[in-house]
Amino acid sequence: MQKTTKHQKLNLLQVFRGLAAVMVILAHCDLIFNQNFQKDFFFKIFNFGGSGVDFFFVLSGFIMLYIHKSDIGNTTKLKSFLIKRITRIYPIYWVVLTLKLSASLFFAYDSDSSQRNIIEIFKAYILFPQNREILSSSFLGVSWTLSYEVFFYIIFCLLIGLKPKLSFPIVSIWLLLTFTHFIGIFDLPKDSLMLNFIFNERNLEFFIGCVAAYIVCKHKIPQEMTLICLGAFLYTLGAINYYYNVVDISPVISFGIPSMLLVVGSTSLEMRKHVHVNDVLIYIGNASYSIYLMHGFAINNITKILWKVAPDITENIMILNIVGLIVAFISLLFGCAVYSYIEKPLCSALQPKLLTT
Repeated sequence: MQKTTKHQKLNLLQVFRGLAAVMVILAHCDLIFNQNFQKDFFFKIFNFGGSGVDFFFVLSGFIMLYIHKSDIGNTTKLKSFLIKRITRIYPIYWVVLTLKLSASLFFAYDSDSSQRNIIEIFKAYILFPQNREILSSSFLGVSWTLSYEVFFYIIFCLLIGLKPKLSFPIVSIWLLLTFTHFIGIFDLPKDSLMLNFIFNERNLEFFIGCVAAYIVCKHKIPQEMTLICLGAFLYTLGAINYYYNVVDISPVISFGIPSMLLVVGSTSLEMRKHVHVNDVLIYIGNASYSIYLMHGFAINNITKILWKVAPDITENIMILNIVGLIVAFISLLFGCAVYSYIEKPLCSALQPKLLTT
């Protein structure tokens, strides 16, 4: 068994979180450029960046089991787990969502938002699964991924709050049904949003992350760099396939499995020896959640302003692409500012108070 420091800080994982956030930014640059300019961003080569979501899910699964593996079956840990997860996800999300809705209401930022009923707004605030078209047009487009994150936390709550002899069969049955649906053994009604959410293949990526954590914690992994290189190579193949659409393959396979290899290889390497990581990269990883929440809002508004003040900018595609990179960088800085001045102080203020109540 590999000897490791309990909850050893793994800086390379933070780098991966930052990288995943940047990939999503670049993918959404193309999406928003098409909406606001009717132009592609860098010939759509960054469209695979949406796979940053798959990377996030694998990372989340890894981190949960790595940090909380000793809490499984220990009901006394349930309260602290819930408080930490709730304060990690909801407060800054509520701030950003309220900002978006306020902009829609007072500045006619998005007239579609004002047409939503109180039930849809309530669901958006608690991250209850909704149609992605509703979320994109009226709330935060990325919030669909947070619903899966919350669902994964609920699954982990079962593992912590119930005895293993009860929780393991429940979670195993759910995983079995999800996997059999994934490989096509049975189909779900297409009009059932909740069933397709509960048994969605994306949930398997959290499980893949948990498997990665189990492997790293229980076994010494030889040839870490080989795993890292293999993971990077397969991820690149997935990106190329996504661009050319050669084979219709699930992101769980094309990006989830390579992400797992990258995580296992990098964490094993960092546990074995010190790996120097640039502080800026670690900071971007720490700020990745705020970046993820805010980047779409920033890109959308900046491009709309550009369209008003310089509509001719779309005539030169190279200039437009350079401007797009600048816009992406500004949205990154904007997310970092939100992290430093809102998210971080908010979490620091809430968690100690809630944990002592």
